[in-house]
Amino acid sequence: MNLNNCSDSEILKMRLCDLPLSIEKSAYGPLCQSFFNELKLKGLCFKPSIWISDDWFCPDGVTGFALPFFLLHPRLIEIERKMIGHVEGEDSQWFLKLLRHECGHAMDNAFFLKDCQRRVEIFGDHNIEYPSSYEPKLYSKKFVRHLEDGYAQAHPEEDWAETFATWLDSKSRWRILYRDWPAIEKIKYVDRIMKKLKGTRPNVLCYQKVDSIEELDISLRTYYNRKRKRLLLESNENHLHRYLLKSPRQMNEGAYLYGELKRNRRDLQRMLSVELKRKNHQVASALKDLEGLAKKKGLYIKKSSNHRLEGLVRTHAKKFFKEGKHRIIM
Repeated sequence: MNLNNCSDSEILKMRLCDLPLSIEKSAYGPLCQSFFNELKLKGLCFKPSIWISDDWFCPDGVTGFALPFFLLHPRLIEIERKMIGHVEGEDSQWFLKLLRHECGHAMDNAFFLKDCQRRVEIFGDHNIEYPSSYEPKLYSKKFVRHLEDGYAQAHPEEDWAETFATWLDSKSRWRILYRDWPAIEKIKYVDRIMKKLKGTRPNVLCYQKVDSIEELDISLRTYYNRKRKRLLLESNENHLHRYLLKSPRQMNEGAYLYGELKRNRRDLQRMLSVELKRKNHQVASALKDLEGLAKKKGLYIKKSSNHRLEGLVRTHAKKFFKEGKHRIIM
């Protein structure tokens, strides 16, 4: 089956388990090998398993992780962008960042690293419940800056994985970039632990393929219907919902909100500055916050509706300032 010869409609009718995909034969195969080489260069005797599923994730107890199917063929990348608005991990640097991050979780599972008392003191208790949402302090120097949205601040386990990823990247220059930050103590801790693990075999190897693509018998159309609904519901931004397009059918006829915000940023910033009597840098922060939400959740708005777009940014900016999110924490 050649996906290049199939229309979008034909591909959307296919089941995920029937897609002819291979990591090794994809454009990302060499990047995976480059990632494995990074581990070797660090002296780590650990090679995580990588399998195809519907998202990026590392299951508890498994010494490997999944990457999403839509990255493994140009046609699927096109459809992901049309349906969601962006493609997580599409460019090579982003892809490698995600590999390194997921590897941090897999290292935990392979070497039983979570319960070290010193680690708990530095990163926090990994047993605390994951929050439904989090508000990152984007200017905090207590965390590394690796993935977008201050993801290290979401949970102690994500802080560990982000710090490990920064350490693993030979081009991160972490000793220089973080030398005056409190986050340097976290990276130094990872550095000490990884040096102790040089040449050490994992305590356990579990290569179970959780929710592998071979088990996913839903169609791509069903997958995207569910994904777009979930992204909208997870946004938890009820103050915006009256402006957004909600059903998949509506979204097909709408405009990607992130793109609309970027295109109209200057006019929207001028409007908000005048109406809300706020300084330009404050308004810019409110717009950036909304852009991040729109990009992460894949939100859509009615095409060619300036009134609706202005109403949306006005509503979000008022809530943004009311909650004090514009106050930068140094």
